[in-house]
Amino acid sequence: MKKIHRFIEEYEINDKKVEVKNSPLLHQWKNVLKFKEGEQIILSNSNEEILAEIKNLSKDICELEVIEKYQNKNKVKRKVHLFLAILKKENFEIALEKATELGIESITSIITERTVKTGLNFERLEKIAKEASELSGRNTIPKINKTISYKEIFEININKKVILFDMVGEKIKEIKDEELCIVIGPEGGFTENELEMAKENDAIIASLSPLTLRGETATIVASYLAINI
Repeated sequence: MKKIHRFIEEYEINDKKVEVKNSPLLHQWKNVLKFKEGEQIILSNSNEEILAEIKNLSKDICELEVIEKYQNKNKVKRKVHLFLAILKKENFEIALEKATELGIESITSIITERTVKTGLNFERLEKIAKEASELSGRNTIPKINKTISYKEIFEININKKVILFDMVGEKIKEIKDEELCIVIGPEGGFTENELEMAKENDAIIASLSPLTLRGETATIVASYLAINI
């Protein structure tokens, strides 16, 4: 059975017809994936999904006929916002990709006292997040926020529970909150000043493992636990 490709794209249905005019997307369909008339694709937005057949595809427009319309039922248990210290380029991208696949609501890069790298290509990160969302089956793309300082985490999330993951913390317990924030530090971990600031702001300090985890590994484990526990 041939794989049906899935894309997150806003669309309007008129008499069971859909027109797509997104130039970069059309280029991908026509020149990269080499779609032909008669092939089926899935389009998803925040409200629903459609299975549709390609009737006409050119560089300017794709005309689709809707075969089926349905609700996306791939929902996660709770909204989790990830605050991740900037890592090496490839490591940060892996962390973002996997957090997206797991269902993270938003991702914000942070600068901590031990942060070494500071530059990020946000256009590339947004592209990675979109592709990961499409492949994982979710119908929303996590918001990729601009970089903030460590202390700003507590200023903008005053009404949300914040869980900071560090080896000095205790094992994470059952979470009942419907929305929360998780914080992952740099390779060198958080400083004593940062841990104290977290405590002063009533953040939970939790441990993921007695072993030292790389930033991208910690992100994957923490994201899964925070969403599902």
